[in-house]
Amino acid sequence: MLILSRRPNESLRIGGNVVITVIGFSGNQIRLGITAPSSVVVDREEVHQRKMTEAVVTISPAVAPAAPARTPTIRRRPEVRRRSRLQAE
Repeated sequence: MLILSRRPNESLRIGGNVVITVIGFSGNQIRLGITAPSSVVVDREEVHQRKMTEAVVTISPAVAPAAPARTPTIRRRPEVRRRSRLQAE
């Protein structure tokens, strides 16, 4: 992990297209401004973790088992042996 010290209104650059600027701080909170292209996803850690958990749940069949494939069943009437009238007499 790289640790840097920055004062308000000072920036740091990640790659050539992401700029993080220290806006200010109050108590134990720091306000950061992030400038990045729209193709770069910027999330807080807890939001990122929730997205990853939701992605695993939707992908993993072990978590939510799929309904078993049903094959159509053909119902047949049971064969009933009937005696004809001639046999009954």
